[in-house]
Amino acid sequence: MSRIVRSLALLAFAGSLAACGTAAATPTPTPTATPTPIATPVASPSSSSAWPAPNDAALPNATVSSLQATLDGWVSGHAVIGLSAAVVSPAGSWASAAGVDAAGAAIKPTSAFSIASVTKTFVAAEVLLLASQGKIDLDAPVTKYVTLPFETNGATIRQLATMMSGFPGEPEDALNKQVPKDLSHVWTAQELVTLAKDEPRLGTVGGSGMYNGVNYYVLGMVIEKVTSKPLATVLRSDLLAPAGLNRIWMQPAEKPQAPLTVAVDRTDAKVVDPASGYLPSLASASTGQGGAGMAADAPSLARWGYLLYGGRIIDGHLVETMTAEATEADVGSYGFGTMIAVTDGVTIVGHLGGYIQYSSILLVWPSSRTAVALLVPVPGMSDRNNPTLPGWAITLYQQLPKA
Repeated sequence: MSRIVRSLALLAFAGSLAACGTAAATPTPTPTATPTPIATPVASPSSSSAWPAPNDAALPNATVSSLQATLDGWVSGHAVIGLSAAVVSPAGSWASAAGVDAAGAAIKPTSAFSIASVTKTFVAAEVLLLASQGKIDLDAPVTKYVTLPFETNGATIRQLATMMSGFPGEPEDALNKQVPKDLSHVWTAQELVTLAKDEPRLGTVGGSGMYNGVNYYVLGMVIEKVTSKPLATVLRSDLLAPAGLNRIWMQPAEKPQAPLTVAVDRTDAKVVDPASGYLPSLASASTGQGGAGMAADAPSLARWGYLLYGGRIIDGHLVETMTAEATEADVGSYGFGTMIAVTDGVTIVGHLGGYIQYSSILLVWPSSRTAVALLVPVPGMSDRNNPTLPGWAITLYQQLPKA
């Protein structure tokens, strides 16, 4: 159950692989039918600079065939057992899947996966929304809102969100041992930060950024404190419901709805429990909290990326905060709950995810108003030593019609 370090700094390398035609090296089976993207309500634009409503029209047939052949090629080439992918772009939207999950069930475009650290984009957006309403002061010490079992050294909300808190790291070793002992245990954020209190510090407050999920455990606690509501309730009412995103869930308070994707389990201990209805199990899902607890299907996640970074869920100036306040962290350029990369002069924003047997990615190209999501039931594919998903996302993007 090791935490995988996410880094959009890897995109330069992954992009070069995509440009060299990595996908073309795999077989190209006959394309399967592409499902029509599900039209959902859209949040009203919050500023004049907001992007247009997502285009739910189908992409051109030739593009659909190319994208599907690429997914099928990755599976037939044994790069992955199965995956789901989706695109939202000015030219249209697309969602599809290929292969099977760990239980041998065919993955569907609407299959739910854990989205791991892409969860942070939701929590960061909610923090900024609450700040815009005067409920959170971004530059106030986090201790103004919650009491923590370790010294915070005056770390502010903003420093937590941008990975500059200097907090203790995630209690990986302890969770690796304890979670498999009881897959029905529901871990709380308070339990997790208490377990983390004796972990080594990751950086110093205000210093170089150090990626740390504990920051987002705590930000979830702050949201609950200032709203007097569970994190899942707040995210649903403020972000998900207005955008009609009913196939994104904050686990474990919300239970993902079928079809679900069973992840490949650990070889040394069981952390996947398909019978639980959670991804990958109740205990495992609950350890993610505000850092990695959410689940979604690919079309919903791509739509979230388009709506979020297009200023259709939170105001445009808040989006600028997410994407402009970048610090050079150990995972590359990290903004406010957003990873940022510039490849060939083009800015890409979003987040990578890798947590407890799933890998995920959400990338958005603001210049072309395009979002790409990829979800797989296999760990390690967003690791700094295995940047497969960034390269694959770029490969899909390169096949889309350009304005």
